[in-house]
Amino acid sequence: MSGTALTPYQFTIGSAIAEWVAQRKTLGSTRTAIEYERTMESFRQFLAPGGLDVLPITAQSEQEVNRHAIDLARLAGLWANTRLPARLKKDGTASARFDPGSPVSSSMYNQRLAILSSFYSFIQDTYKLHIPNPIKDVKRPKVQAYKAADPIPPDEVEQGLDGIDRNIPEGLRDYAILAVALRTGRRASELAGLRGRDVRIQGRGKDACIRLVFHAKGNKDMKDLLDPDTSAVMLDYLHARFGKQLQAIPPEAPIWVSYSRNQTNGQAIGIRTLSNIVAAHLPTSKVHALRHTFTVGMLRSGAPLTDVADHLGHTDIKITRLYARELTGDENKYGEQLVRRFGIKRKAGKR
Repeated sequence: MSGTALTPYQFTIGSAIAEWVAQRKTLGSTRTAIEYERTMESFRQFLAPGGLDVLPITAQSEQEVNRHAIDLARLAGLWANTRLPARLKKDGTASARFDPGSPVSSSMYNQRLAILSSFYSFIQDTYKLHIPNPIKDVKRPKVQAYKAADPIPPDEVEQGLDGIDRNIPEGLRDYAILAVALRTGRRASELAGLRGRDVRIQGRGKDACIRLVFHAKGNKDMKDLLDPDTSAVMLDYLHARFGKQLQAIPPEAPIWVSYSRNQTNGQAIGIRTLSNIVAAHLPTSKVHALRHTFTVGMLRSGAPLTDVADHLGHTDIKITRLYARELTGDENKYGEQLVRRFGIKRKAGKR
């Protein structure tokens, strides 16, 4: 290769961050990479007024490197506990749900620090730089895993579904997306991300079943074959959305679309719209509550924990066990025996 010279790699903070973000996109997802990039940008802006940056580029001695790490460790905790400005919606306005006065949750505080810590681990592993990880020793509050996990009682689910008007396209969509969520336990982003290429119809008539491919965390594809009843519910909506020839659904066409009377009509719905659909028919606006409800339903139906883990997409069954314990921790299977043992009785005449 005569005449070709290799340009030496110029290490900069910007190039190191870009490579770290690119790695997160490869190992995780585009959404994860964007969140990492935003978090790092926010931290650098927080450091800038003090003349600091995330790496001690100008340090001349080991003592200066250590001093830089101490300064960052002290400031990282302050930054992680600071309420960041609201992200603007597509129309340029701030979310009405954003409360600048509300405290940063312990889980958000820990997540921000974990993102920063992963950057320093990347620097150490990739560039073999002997610099300390200033985030490693920052104190973090203990967080109860899945503390907010709260399934919806079956009778409230049934009542909510029964109240949906399925004589209009919007009602067909709402019923179908809630049914699919409850049947599969998929996350909000996975539901909203369904496209034409992810839907396959197997069989015909009343026995037709729909096979869905969801694009999950970690670039995993999760496949679900719906039962005939849930498939029929979804087929009703698909026919209203695409017409009779469902085999010709464009691969990139969004499955769930907006029926709002504004510029979003016909466009793919996002997680916010999905949250609004849940709130319109069920006693919560949290889409993740459907995943909790699915999990409890599986457990109450006798599914082994390993099957529940497979359907949730957990790679470690310890996560599923912790998840299940938090969801069902208020129940005591020996409760009725205790009531009989202690002779607890309801007042005479009460039913």
